[in-house]
Amino acid sequence: MARNYSREYELRKTKDKAITAHIPPQDAEDFKAKCALDGFSVNTFIKACVYAYLDNSLSYENGKLNMK
Repeated sequence: MARNYSREYELRKTKDKAITAHIPPQDAEDFKAKCALDGFSVNTFIKACVYAYLDNSLSYENGKLNMK
């Protein structure tokens, strides 16, 4: 049976949403390198930040991130 890529794409859209940010290429490479050096993926780090912000253990004030 052939795969139904259209259906898979539609199902994927209902399961997850992608969040993007545009930053300078060098900053992106530095961030990827720092994450790799610390032993986790960029995706893991960003997810942790999102969930920490949602549960109010992370805040953004005056251009800085603060842990509560």
